[in-house]
Amino acid sequence: MQKTSLLKRFLRDKSAVLLITLIVLTVITMVISSGVLAGEPLSALFTKGFMSKGNLINIFNNLVLQTVMLAGVALILVGGNIDLSVAAQATLGTMIFAWLLDKTPMTWPFAFIICLVVGVVFGLVNTFLINKLQFPSFIATIGMASVYTGLCNVMTKGYNIQLAASSFTAFGRANLFGFLPVTFLIAIVILIIYQFVLSKTTFGRNVYMLGGNPVAARLSGLNADWIRMVLFINGGVLAVFSGLLWTAQIRLASPTAIISFNPNLTVIAAAIMGGVSFMGGAGNLGGAFIALMLLNVFENMLTVIGVQPYWNVFAQGLLLAVALILDYISAERRRRALLRSRQNDLASSTQATKAV
Repeated sequence: MQKTSLLKRFLRDKSAVLLITLIVLTVITMVISSGVLAGEPLSALFTKGFMSKGNLINIFNNLVLQTVMLAGVALILVGGNIDLSVAAQATLGTMIFAWLLDKTPMTWPFAFIICLVVGVVFGLVNTFLINKLQFPSFIATIGMASVYTGLCNVMTKGYNIQLAASSFTAFGRANLFGFLPVTFLIAIVILIIYQFVLSKTTFGRNVYMLGGNPVAARLSGLNADWIRMVLFINGGVLAVFSGLLWTAQIRLASPTAIISFNPNLTVIAAAIMGGVSFMGGAGNLGGAFIALMLLNVFENMLTVIGVQPYWNVFAQGLLLAVALILDYISAERRRRALLRSRQNDLASSTQATKAV
């Protein structure tokens, strides 16, 4: 009886369903891409196609940028807002970094720190538009994304800047066991730290309260503007940091590479698929990361089986639309359940008053 109950709870958990889907999809991709069905030996499952060394490095490298961004974007979503400027922030941060190395005698550690400070400025600008000018976060951040993208092209006239910092790019290319990038491990550590902050600290509980019920949060004495500012500054710093890791991997700064990679859509889709509510107040980074891996494996599967690349964007958009619909249904169920609970409590208190 206990085992059945545990199994039911496991299967009801969105993260568990995503994990099972990820495992099944990975196995299917391994089989299709390895050539085993065409007569290759079983050992090809672990050496060719999806499991080839080059393909694994490519997947993990892509996950670095997205995972670091996810930590910032997911917290903003849980807090009841959205940031659509993270890709543009990452791009402008990397262009400033490369420009400082190219045009000044500055060493890369100092340029790195300056760019993280620039990330703080990005967050403060978004916060000013949302807190002070009362712009919806969707409008404010999508407008700033256009500004940052334009600045990238103005700085370099649309050209890439090759990085000359060999120690920095060597770090970006360092691998463990021949296929696991060091930068990916850094991204995982960041994700673990932020999940701990979100689930185990007072600040994390305040973020949930702000996103779930802003009115109750304000009445309880929470400084909503301050929490929102911290979230957007954190998102800006992580966006720039993710872009710098990306730059170390590809050894150049490009005004278009990150934006064309479209991490905004992927990260938001992963967060919502993983249980982070678009309405705010719910979710965790563990489920979001599993969903992020699922999206990357799905995209890689389409590539290795020869599907045209433009179908990837279509598939991601479709998955995001489905995730938003399911999130809306889930939010409506929670709202109705809360309303019924309040009505029952009111009826109980009324009956108790009459009895007295």
